[in-house]
Amino acid sequence: MLRITQRFAQIGIETKNAQLFMQSKKPQLNMSQQHVKVEISRELPRVLIDQYQCFAEAGLKNNMDLLKEAAYLARQQAMEYIGKVASDGDVLAAIENGGNPIAYFAERDAYPEKEFNMVTMPTSRPRFEVVGDVRYNVRPGGVQYDFERGNVEIEATPPELNIYLRQKPFVKFEFVGKNMDIYL
Repeated sequence: MLRITQRFAQIGIETKNAQLFMQSKKPQLNMSQQHVKVEISRELPRVLIDQYQCFAEAGLKNNMDLLKEAAYLARQQAMEYIGKVASDGDVLAAIENGGNPIAYFAERDAYPEKEFNMVTMPTSRPRFEVVGDVRYNVRPGGVQYDFERGNVEIEATPPELNIYLRQKPFVKFEFVGKNMDIYL
């Protein structure tokens, strides 16, 4: 008997998957800021009211102004009197004009004219002045920054495919049994 044994070929396939490794470094922005500084100093506002002129017109003056006014009026009256006496002297010196100048002078000076004024309200307004001060000093600030770029590292391994013969094929013929003569 003839025994035939055979073995088929076997192919082996090894695969290694592709690998992708990515590592990224984020970009980094470092910022520092110096704030703007404003220094403010102030003097509170005050309202100054000067009513002196109003009071002076109503007759309420200080001593110096009363003395100055009295001196001015006295000088004015003295000048007027000097002028009147000089004029009267000139009239008396002109005897050739005739008349009775002394009687005229006596009548004129007997009834002097007086002027009366009555003021109940001052005619000028009070002066207002607002004083105060605001001073400020500005120190500028700024922004400083440092930028580091990010990057991406990519490492890739390609896929591998390895095909090999795992089992070799063969055919084996065996004669099994008694020896026989075969005649043909």
